[in-house]
Amino acid sequence: MAKRNPVLLPQINREGYEEMLRQLETNPVTEDQLISEVRKTYPGLAMMEKKCIDIDKQQSESKADLSQSQWQALTSMHRTLLYQYHDFFLASHHPTASPVLRQLAEKYAMPTRMWRFGIYSFLEVLRQTLDNPLDYMLDFINLAYSMLTLLLENVPAFRERWLWCLGDLARYRMGIEESDNRDREVWAGISRYWYNLYADKCPDVGQIQHHLGILAKPDNLQQLFYYTKALISVQPFQHARDDIARLFNPCSDKPITQHPIITAFIATHGALFSQDSAEQFVVLANNFLSLLRRDVGQLDRTGQQEVFMMSSNFASVLQYGEANGIMALEFAAKQGETTAEAHKFALKWTSSSGSLPRSESDIHSKSTISSTSPIARPMSSIISQGSYLSFHTLSVFLDQKGDEIYPSVHTSLAFLWCLCLRPTAMQQLETIIPWLPIIEFLNTLCQLETDFSKIEDEAFPYFEDGTIQQLSEDFLIRGQLWSQLYYPENFFEDAPSEDNRPVTEEPTTIISRRHRCLWLGVRIATFNRWITYDIDHKFIPTQLAHKYAPIVETCGHFNNRAVPADQTIRA
Repeated sequence: MAKRNPVLLPQINREGYEEMLRQLETNPVTEDQLISEVRKTYPGLAMMEKKCIDIDKQQSESKADLSQSQWQALTSMHRTLLYQYHDFFLASHHPTASPVLRQLAEKYAMPTRMWRFGIYSFLEVLRQTLDNPLDYMLDFINLAYSMLTLLLENVPAFRERWLWCLGDLARYRMGIEESDNRDREVWAGISRYWYNLYADKCPDVGQIQHHLGILAKPDNLQQLFYYTKALISVQPFQHARDDIARLFNPCSDKPITQHPIITAFIATHGALFSQDSAEQFVVLANNFLSLLRRDVGQLDRTGQQEVFMMSSNFASVLQYGEANGIMALEFAAKQGETTAEAHKFALKWTSSSGSLPRSESDIHSKSTISSTSPIARPMSSIISQGSYLSFHTLSVFLDQKGDEIYPSVHTSLAFLWCLCLRPTAMQQLETIIPWLPIIEFLNTLCQLETDFSKIEDEAFPYFEDGTIQQLSEDFLIRGQLWSQLYYPENFFEDAPSEDNRPVTEEPTTIISRRHRCLWLGVRIATFNRWITYDIDHKFIPTQLAHKYAPIVETCGHFNNRAVPADQTIRA
């Protein structure tokens, strides 16, 4: 047998090889070809769309029993419609398509039509049918899911819409798994993944927070957080009020076993949201605060539950996003204003010698408020009671030791800083803010390793050592109406997505959070009204802060004691 030359086999004529590659090149798609494809696709799409609309409407109204062949035909029609939408998007958003061609999908609301007429209506028909054709529903969901993921990759111009649709579709898939809790949780996680990606791009949209709240079930505290955030987002979602009301309904679905602190907290907000009697609210609030003082160390070690509590409390101060709520209107009054502009304006108020509220009873007075302010009328009981609850809760957290309280205190200091920038709102609340415990907390932080140049700089504190700039609670705070002046522009631009954030925080993150708290303390001290900050790196209470201290202790008729270990106060 002849010996094979090992050198001859891999030898390829380079010129011939390059010629072969050149022959593989295809002619580019022309604009005329794309226009022709769109013109050819759209009439058939519109015709099939109308057929699907008519049949879905007829079936939804009649709820008639269909045979297997009829279900197959109906599914085939919607499958064809989805393919036609897909072809339209690929042609109109081809990489070489002109701007005019790319605008067609938006002009004719094609993403909305695809979801509404191509997917949602048919899913509703399937869901509402008594003899639920589960196999057809599963097959169609899988088809729609695959189609949307392809569009997410190939038509990125509508990325946010595809993310939202994928989250909704996964939620539909979750709803099918009534008996298999494991599969249900898997699809809930998938839906949450898509919704969080959308929230990363559009944090101001309250409706997506509402959807995340639905997925948080049966965690009542997390649900309350998301629903209240939905109500006080820059773009609030008022329908979340219905879900909050169901959350407070004692006849609603049984929740998971939860700590008595959380049960008491939910009950307190239920009384506040429903505007029960002041006496009932005080009893429930005292129960919650007493349990919190006694057992706060039993909450989760990440500090997230405490952030949920403070955020929900601040939502109550904003009247749970109530239409024409005076606090929310005050925060929204100057949208577009920079932090520097707001700070300059607020400094004029604190440096003036005008009449200012001096006691708890003055909180309800409007004599010191400008007639042009949304707050130029008496405050509602929700604001005052929500404020009492917020700052008594903060006082309990400030009295604790350990890193787990830092996220909730940071959230609270961020709220106070933003409140300082809205002086007509701050006038109403300054008498009941626990200034002395806040100062004690800040001075304790100053004793730890601190880069004073960062906390004393007017600029937002960044760390250049590879530390993730965003803290876990930043993602919870952002998008809320009150937080708009807190973060620098583009602060979240390259932030990691939910799935890419570390589960366990690095020590550098804890240091970053401490610096953020101190920086906020220094910013608040620039007003020299409640707190001052001296050259020895020490926070000092003003005479006004001392004057308010007795009011802070007694406001709202709340007690300041913990319940015994074997006792729970009952409403």
